[in-house]
Amino acid sequence: MGGFEIPRPRCGQNEDRRVVGGLPVRVRSRRLGVSSAYFDGRPDQVGRIRDWSRVATGLERGHTDSVELVVSELVTNAVRHSASGNRCGRVRVTVETLPGQIVLVSVTDDGPRTGQPTSLPRIPEQADDLCAGGRGLQLVHELSEKWWWTGCAGSPLTVWALIDPHHDLAQV
Repeated sequence: MGGFEIPRPRCGQNEDRRVVGGLPVRVRSRRLGVSSAYFDGRPDQVGRIRDWSRVATGLERGHTDSVELVVSELVTNAVRHSASGNRCGRVRVTVETLPGQIVLVSVTDDGPRTGQPTSLPRIPEQADDLCAGGRGLQLVHELSEKWWWTGCAGSPLTVWALIDPHHDLAQV
């Protein structure tokens, strides 16, 4: 699963490369059928990223709901729990439609927030029914054939999900 570069934060010397108006910065892929882009790490970008991921799959609109939900949850987690949610933060989203219309998505964050303990992706043992959060990775787990993360604690992390877009959402 190599071939993905980890994004660097855009503050400081690279501030002039900031994403303008929240529009994605497309990344040229070496592999055919792979779409990848950087987005501002702001909560208001999640809808735009969801729409972009739907188009990136190349699938018909009715077959992308699970992909859109997984991407939405992974991006939301990156923005909430990493430096991607900081002022100059960003996330990199990659979508690849594999043979058999299986979709591989990845979301790479900017690494941990300064002064905060490293937060690694995990499903909580018990989600409190009254709690507003804690269900995102559980939903990713339910909608994906498999999900995992790569990277090292203290550096940018990439969360991957292999999704069958024909999965019946009513069973989740």
